Amino acid sequence: MIEFSETVQISTSVERVWRALTVPAEVVQWDSGVIEPIDAPPDYPQPGQQVHWRYRYGPIPLILEDRPSEVVPNSILRSSISLGPFAFDETYQLRSPEPLVTLLAAELTLCSTVPVIGSLLERVAGAPLARATVRTSLQAIKRHCESST
Repeated sequence: MIEFSETVQISTSVERVWRALTVPAEVVQWDSGVIEPIDAPPDYPQPGQQVHWRYRYGPIPLILEDRPSEVVPNSILRSSISLGPFAFDETYQLRSPEPLVTLLAAELTLCSTVPVIGSLLERVAGAPLARATVRTSLQAIKRHCESST
């Protein structure tokens, strides 16, 4: 199991960042891997839901399975995610140290679902890819929110 976290400062309100994280039509605008939600209900995200997204990693089409487990509006979004041979526990935490400034932290725990060689797969492929994806996603959320407040 591999764990890491990243934080970005965004020049907008917590409410604006929360919308970018939780409104499916906005997620597809900033998340370069997400193509479209398949079955996101109108009240997404809620604990206990199971939502599928069409996802593309380079030329490879995948289905990302998202299971929100903790949702505190404008504060915490925690989900269990399955994507290919990996499972993630992903937590976004939002806080506002001052008006119109949001600190968005992403914490990720990664493990491989592949028996026997899973830990090697985590270290060699999963961790570097996940860390780069999280950094890219946080920068994309920042650009999206700051350009469309």
